[in-house]
Amino acid sequence: MLLVAGSVFGLSAREIRIPQEARLWGQVVIAEWFYQVVHQVPHDVMQARTFEAWPGRDDPVPTSDDFDVRIEAHPGDVLVLEPGKYTADLFVYTPNITIMTDPKSSGSASIWGTIEVDSTGVTLDHLTVTGPRKCVGNACSSGHGIEVNRLFVRSITIRNVRVEDRDWVGIHVIGPNGQMSLVQIENCELVHNGMDGMDAQSTDRLVITGSTITDNGWGNAQGVGVRIGMNVTTVEMTGNVIERNRYQNVFRRE
Repeated sequence: MLLVAGSVFGLSAREIRIPQEARLWGQVVIAEWFYQVVHQVPHDVMQARTFEAWPGRDDPVPTSDDFDVRIEAHPGDVLVLEPGKYTADLFVYTPNITIMTDPKSSGSASIWGTIEVDSTGVTLDHLTVTGPRKCVGNACSSGHGIEVNRLFVRSITIRNVRVEDRDWVGIHVIGPNGQMSLVQIENCELVHNGMDGMDAQSTDRLVITGSTITDNGWGNAQGVGVRIGMNVTTVEMTGNVIERNRYQNVFRRE
């Protein structure tokens, strides 16, 4: 399935609506554009043509052919999902976009899978991310709810999002290196995840407000509500309910 939507490069940002009949499924990539490249292969093999999922990365894999759904979006665009359940993993490569449930609806778009954010300035709003981890054949998706790749992300805002019943961490910072400037969690619910409700490994500011983080750690004796790494400079936590997490409610590594 190929779903191309969004603003044309160079034009003003716009709203991208995903209607009921075009539900997201499988592996979904959201990127600014897709372009054709030819890989060099041995002379006795026909040249393979594919499309890079995004330009400018050192590693050309994955390509757009590895995804079931491709959405073209540009900075400033707002991706609006109809409420309902989507069995999908989302990979976000476009910076400064918003992904949200239709604000006119009373329900929520529920993602059974993982949202991986590989670009900065992304806002996730009024979504549900739920588990358990799903496997197709020998391939299994991540057990985390929302993955934030600190190699590419400087800031992220997650608001009005419920992450529950994931096998691993609700909101998990991934990547071997990189320092973020702001991780902002507003009015979220991180409940009954197998490891931590969330972790923050390295950011100048971690802001958690009005959130409920409870009953995490059912699958890991060291599971906590909020895990704060040594490279987190400033922590601001106000108006939260953080309780009944297995090992500790808030754990900060000194």
